[in-house]
Amino acid sequence: MRKIAPYERQIMRKAYVKQLIHVVRTQGFLSLTIKDIAKTMNLSRASLYNYFSSKEDIIMELTNLCIDYINEAGQTISNEELSYTLRFQKVFEQAVFSAVYASDIYLTDLKRSCRHLYEKKMQSRKEQLSVIHAFYRNGMNAEVFNQLNPSILIIQDETVLGKLVNTSFLVEEELSLKQALFDYYVAKKTQVLRLEYLQNPENEDINAMVESIVKKLSAI
Repeated sequence: MRKIAPYERQIMRKAYVKQLIHVVRTQGFLSLTIKDIAKTMNLSRASLYNYFSSKEDIIMELTNLCIDYINEAGQTISNEELSYTLRFQKVFEQAVFSAVYASDIYLTDLKRSCRHLYEKKMQSRKEQLSVIHAFYRNGMNAEVFNQLNPSILIIQDETVLGKLVNTSFLVEEELSLKQALFDYYVAKKTQVLRLEYLQNPENEDINAMVESIVKKLSAI
């Protein structure tokens, strides 16, 4: 087998761990064997070890993938050169992916078996909450957002989106993921944005935003 260049190996590591997200989110990872993981990644065990040194190495890559996304989204949310309405859409997208990347069962397994990674993830979470709180507070001070409790808005997203990314819930309610996300975003922006900003043209192409999120989700 040809030698894999470091940059190519890193790209492939991220691509392979993305294939684990659904299983880890819904079942956790403590019960997964290397054989299970290799099968999910559509790799032989031998090929898996070309990219990962151990099961912990795989979980580390998955955790870092989540943290990197949160940090990248946080930079956009904090960018005051962008309008509040556009950044509000990024807050929504970040909340969707947080629900996918960091389920309760995954975090429980991480806390039990990889304490250092759990603490790293919790520190990232703390920084994420600080960015979102500041964003909402600044938007309220700028009279773009209605006066609401940022903590309640965050908990609302975690609760609702945790349900909406659950396939069994969507089946029971006869909803597509796209329609569910679209409906929730409309409800959320109506709740948060003041009337004059609800009519902002930047807010009108919600379909494109939701389609982009669904497309990204389908790739993991």
